[in-house]
Amino acid sequence: MASNQWAAPHTTAPVVGTVAVPGSKSINNRALILAALSQSPSVLRNVLMARDSQLMIDGLRQLGVGIDLIDPTAVAVTPHPLKGPVSIDCGLSGTMMRFVPPLATLALGDVTFDGDLAARKRPMETMITALRKLGASVSDGGRRSLPFTIHSTGHMPGGSIKIDASASSQFVSGLLLSGATFDNGLTIRHVGAQLPSLPHIDMTVAMLTAAGAHVSANVSDNTDASWSIASGALDQGDLV
Repeated sequence: MASNQWAAPHTTAPVVGTVAVPGSKSINNRALILAALSQSPSVLRNVLMARDSQLMIDGLRQLGVGIDLIDPTAVAVTPHPLKGPVSIDCGLSGTMMRFVPPLATLALGDVTFDGDLAARKRPMETMITALRKLGASVSDGGRRSLPFTIHSTGHMPGGSIKIDASASSQFVSGLLLSGATFDNGLTIRHVGAQLPSLPHIDMTVAMLTAAGAHVSANVSDNTDASWSIASGALDQGDLV
């Protein structure tokens, strides 16, 4: 057996027992963003404390959000006004790179994003271009990738945009998660090749709706889809 292969256990009899299934990283990081943008404090339980989750917690704390560990898999989140200047480490986390920049436009002060060397090769042009079209000032040195700085003014105009999210559905989810806090809400239309992972966008829409957002989706297929979210307050509440 090659050294990089795992010797899977086997049995000749039925296996009976109870398995504790860890939390979902995808749900974790969406819930942390929504908790940071909510009107009141909340507690998130069954949090998977993987690297991506810890990077999200650290990044939100740097922006001013109160996040306290209350047991090994639960955090209490207290929203506060977002502020810079800060430098945020995205590691190699796609949700960090694509969920936090829209939220960071609501801070007061510069917010710089960077990550692992490999992260600098991941596509970010769609997000950078979208933020600029929605009213943010972004400096990226022409790289269209990490590192980049958002010169945040404390609010985001928002509005309607067309994007090509065929490289990652996280571009749509990231924009939608903060869209309710934009002055004019947000409408996104995907124009491009097949959009990957529509179920992850459905997850985002469901979590936003549960937090009180007014979201509408018009999805004909993976190449023709749009989403709108009205400007308004969010209040996610506790999650288990």
